[in-house]
Amino acid sequence: MKLTQGRFVRRVMACAAAMALTTSAQIAQAASASEDAANYPSRPITLLVGFPAGGPADTAARILVDRLMTKWPNAHIIVENRGGANGSIAASVMTKSAPDGYTLFLVTRSHVNLKWLYSSLPFDVEKDFQPVAVELSMPNVLVVGPSVKDADYAAFVKHAQAAPNTLTSFSSGNGSDPHLALAEYQEKTGLKFQHIPYKGGGPGMIDMLAGRVDMSFATLGTVMEQINQGKARALAIGGDKRAPQLPNVPTFKELGVADYSPQAWYGVMAPANTPPAIVDKLNATINEVMNTPEGAKKLAILGAVPVQVSVADFTKMYKQGIEESGKLIKSLHITMD
Repeated sequence: MKLTQGRFVRRVMACAAAMALTTSAQIAQAASASEDAANYPSRPITLLVGFPAGGPADTAARILVDRLMTKWPNAHIIVENRGGANGSIAASVMTKSAPDGYTLFLVTRSHVNLKWLYSSLPFDVEKDFQPVAVELSMPNVLVVGPSVKDADYAAFVKHAQAAPNTLTSFSSGNGSDPHLALAEYQEKTGLKFQHIPYKGGGPGMIDMLAGRVDMSFATLGTVMEQINQGKARALAIGGDKRAPQLPNVPTFKELGVADYSPQAWYGVMAPANTPPAIVDKLNATINEVMNTPEGAKKLAILGAVPVQVSVADFTKMYKQGIEESGKLIKSLHITMD
């Protein structure tokens, strides 16, 4: 149909009006989000934890809440434990929540493994989570309980070589970081152990101290207190250098286990599509309260150190972690299905 000049002008004006309405709506939406962020938090926040109370993830969550309350003394932050399925139960609850910053999820590094461990999940590990901030980093440690009498790492290796598949190693669940650290260690060394999965690090620690399980490749936070009390012994530790809390414990690299340096991180996630202004405010606040002498002191109880990264850097780190865990899990042929 041929346009007359009058029709053309009317169409241009209609398009301009539509664009003006769209722009006005976007401006109003941005202004509303900015106002929400300025008043955030104005009601209770729920911080979901995918593991039972008493374990390192629960402790890390409560440390974080304690530190946030120094910045937001009138806020009400609830820690809610939804243990099981390697954190996927809590993850499912969060992804079904409103993306408004009032339901958050404390994740361990093992969260990135879920994509590769299960053929079906009620959420998309890559698309349904908004990385917010990293709270801490800490190494995994080869720790033994009272049932293992080996004096040092060399003696432990000889023991494992002489009796393959007899020593038992607990983890905080199938597909968790301690499980993958064990599996990778077996691949690197040729040593063989029995894996015993639990619903969290706390229950596994109880059984190790009672002599029902021999060892673990646990995160340092799971076993720090027991090591300090002399109830458990650390034989080797992940990371590029020795942990300041355990200066006499050598790294796996020092002990000749090439290309093996297991480390964990804990971070905070929000549902996808949470307003960027609220995400940025959470990131800035968590970085501020954790990266202080008091924050570092609190984390030292877990054998951990604070980490300060931007939302963009955490997002990049998260995506890279998913990619790297996929390569590892596929090479080790680990599946939960």
